[in-house]
Amino acid sequence: MGKSKLISFILSFFPGLGHFYLGLMNRGIAFMATFFGWMALVILASVITGFKGFIALLILLPLIWLYSLFDAVQLCGRLQSGETVSDSSPLAELSESLVNGYKSRLWALLFSIIPGAGHMYLGWQQRGLGFMSTFFLAMFLMEWLRLSLFFFMLPVIWLYSFFDVMQMVSNDISVPASEGSFSTWLLERQRWVGLVLIGLGILIIFDRMVVPYLSYELINFIKTGFIAAIFIGGGLRLALGSKIDLPATEEKTGVSSNNELMEGERCNHRENP
Repeated sequence: MGKSKLISFILSFFPGLGHFYLGLMNRGIAFMATFFGWMALVILASVITGFKGFIALLILLPLIWLYSLFDAVQLCGRLQSGETVSDSSPLAELSESLVNGYKSRLWALLFSIIPGAGHMYLGWQQRGLGFMSTFFLAMFLMEWLRLSLFFFMLPVIWLYSFFDVMQMVSNDISVPASEGSFSTWLLERQRWVGLVLIGLGILIIFDRMVVPYLSYELINFIKTGFIAAIFIGGGLRLALGSKIDLPATEEKTGVSSNNELMEGERCNHRENP
């Protein structure tokens, strides 16, 4: 008697039971242990340290639950079609794929939930290190200095990292032989990095040491003037700066060469009637 997708779906609301129903005991135990083990670890760390911020780590539980649910339904469909399904845990499949050099799109997208981890899984170690260090540094500074600027940066970094991994996976971009290090990337852009660090330092000093002694109206005036100066400076740079020459595409190059060829043939016909 075949396995029912409906029963497997219903049982999978409790992580691991759907796999038990399919006869995949090891896989079910792995999902169940991961789900409840992570829950117990986060609650224990929160109780021992007294820091309620650990509760935010429970956000991984819905992801584990959804993965377990759809994994059970997918494996049930494969069993119904007559395929042979191995009873191995997802971590065992991950380690096997890493040994064989095969990169799973699903694992890449799951790892990319943490900025930089998806790049590291695909082999882009330095690129992933850059995303990860930038994201958590911005998070640390936002919590420590209470600056809303870094809160604005967090979703930008996360979304850019996530869609960068999606593009790499969809286009199957291979890792170059010399990827370069994160320090090399900083040295190539040391001028801009230095200006950004100087600007952040001035902003932190102004926000922590000057703003508390200013009136509310003066603070609003300074903020408005600062933002307006940035827009005016950017507009002047675009309006008065040198024009950026875009590289010609192959299609345009081909069209221009064809036009030149046709023009040459016309000239030849005129000279030799």
